[in-house]
Amino acid sequence: MLSLLASPLLALAIGPSAAYAACPYAQQMGLDLNVRDIPHSPSPSAHQSGRRGLGKDGVMLMNRIAPGTSKLYISDIDGGNERPLLSDPVFEYHASFSPDGQWVLFTSERNGDGNSDIWRVRTKGSDLQPLVTTPAVEDSVVLSTSGTHAAYASTEGMIANIWVLDLVTGNRWNLTDTPAIAATTNKTSPDSQWIAFSSDRNTKWAGHGWETFMGLSGWEHTQELSIFAIRPDGTGFRKVIGKEGYALGSPSWSADGKRIVYYEMTRETTWDAHSSFDVNSANSSIVSVDFATGTDRVVEVNTSGVKIYPQYLGSTSSIGYLLKGTTKEGIYSGTTYYNTTARSPAWSPDGKRVVYEKVSWDIRPQNKLLYSWDANWTYRFTDVFPTINTAGRQPSPKNSSANPPSSPSTLPAQTAKPSSTL
Repeated sequence: MLSLLASPLLALAIGPSAAYAACPYAQQMGLDLNVRDIPHSPSPSAHQSGRRGLGKDGVMLMNRIAPGTSKLYISDIDGGNERPLLSDPVFEYHASFSPDGQWVLFTSERNGDGNSDIWRVRTKGSDLQPLVTTPAVEDSVVLSTSGTHAAYASTEGMIANIWVLDLVTGNRWNLTDTPAIAATTNKTSPDSQWIAFSSDRNTKWAGHGWETFMGLSGWEHTQELSIFAIRPDGTGFRKVIGKEGYALGSPSWSADGKRIVYYEMTRETTWDAHSSFDVNSANSSIVSVDFATGTDRVVEVNTSGVKIYPQYLGSTSSIGYLLKGTTKEGIYSGTTYYNTTARSPAWSPDGKRVVYEKVSWDIRPQNKLLYSWDANWTYRFTDVFPTINTAGRQPSPKNSSANPPSSPSTLPAQTAKPSSTL
């Protein structure tokens, strides 16, 4: 079975139109939020062109509100014998074990800061291999029991879908490429006959908090999710379980394939859970249901705090999960507790080891080269609110989380736009 475990609070909630879906007021402007067609796809050569030199139209400065570093670690479930997974980490996250426990599959941005691809490496850190590397977002990869197919989430074609990769032939196909089956995150069943995934299909855009303008709530996106299933050949699509006003995410299978465990939180909590201001007061539950019927709902864990990334441990009924926030933050493997601020844990098939990422919030260097999706432009990192004069001089913005340089940074004059603020 394949199951994609994308971050429940990040990344793949691309929505119908990435640009307009981010704006709660687009509907008031008469924009169709269900339009999925985008005029053009990213140029496959955009990254290479951007790395060779300046784009002919100039530089786009982008502030990326994200950790400055993200490194994968592997350890025993109590945190013992912890070590880095990779000898040459770049920016990696969302790892999972192969069913035989010999490989770790993960997302990496080693082809360019901001462009996520999927890779694998042996648990000892050897035989690093790319699986899929395109200008689209590839994330949350999992391997089938046979080891011959991988399922992953991708925005290739400008919308989030689940794709399947044949590791023997190299062929890959879009599994959920219709509006009726568009999806975000998935995971394969133990017998490789089903892929379970979470999706926001048939839901409307929703914002966080109180009404701010013309009856609409704030611009921060909140998300309602349900659990669906589909066979690897695209047949058998069905809804397993949903709950109006709630997000049900990160589905994972029991060893016998009869039950699915997932996190459950209110739609509003999807904002609180990733806000440092509100996470300590937010709550979620770990819930399981019978896969065949979607019934026999059991609340497995209902303690306080945001509980995500549930997974059955080996062939037992014990469940591992991440508790985020509160004074008891860490990785829970049944009754074993590892006090850590790590993220996205995934357990080995025998339930004895766990892989996860650790992040830091170091600010990227001003003007650091980023991945470019447009060959005509060079993308570079900036701290907040940059301003460039006609001579190409750029005052370094002051940020409370970074030490500002002692002198202004300089960009080539031809990249500057007079009186521009990006």
